Amino acid sequence: MSLHGGNTSTTSRDKDSNVSEASADTVHFKVARFIFVSCTKLKLNSTTLASACVLYHRFYQECSIQDYHPHTIAATAIFLATKVEEQHTRLRDVVNVCHRTLNPDKRLEIGRELYDLKDTISCCELLLLRMLRFRVTCDHPHKYLAHYLHSLSQLFNSKEWGRYTIAQTAWSILRDTYHGTVCLDHRPPLVAVSCIALALKMCQATVPMSQACKTPWWKVFHASIAAKEITKVIDEIVDLYSLEERCFPK
Repeated sequence: MSLHGGNTSTTSRDKDSNVSEASADTVHFKVARFIFVSCTKLKLNSTTLASACVLYHRFYQECSIQDYHPHTIAATAIFLATKVEEQHTRLRDVVNVCHRTLNPDKRLEIGRELYDLKDTISCCELLLLRMLRFRVTCDHPHKYLAHYLHSLSQLFNSKEWGRYTIAQTAWSILRDTYHGTVCLDHRPPLVAVSCIALALKMCQATVPMSQACKTPWWKVFHASIAAKEITKVIDEIVDLYSLEERCFPK
């Protein structure tokens, strides 16, 4: 049983209409947004939210979106992430919140449907673990971004740093990357540096003394990062924002 009320797996004759008609990237973006909303309602921290998204995206790197219901996999990823990040949350709460997010006008009462959904998530958790070969820990860019931003802030005077809102923008960009596979496809220090580089562009800010230095500011943080790598990651992040406009047109 899925959170929509169907089976967890699908066949060619029994596919979610949204999945069959939309591109996989669009579906994954919308389901990632569902993870964001559900995690926020569950009051899960940013690391748990990030792990849930990573587990979801990793699963669909191994499996077809046509074979397993994406919202059920997403709900399972949230539940598994709460264990991985030791922010333990009751299965009943995860099921209730995810179901209500998908069905805002329908209250999930205690009864057969609730018990079936709990059983589905429990079984699906084993499926995720098996498909991911129990590789469920995540090295997120968060710790790198926090360290790099602190070091970068020392180069600005306090008023200038606060006026540019570089840190807030970089954190927002990092959060948004989990709508896609940026954090799976690139090493964490590179993602962190790329988020800062894009934030600097968006804030129209320049790192002080960068013109006079032979070494780019990001190589002080991580010497092996090349400019073309940063450009590639930024392009992928910009593509995600373009995808958002297609998924949620204003």
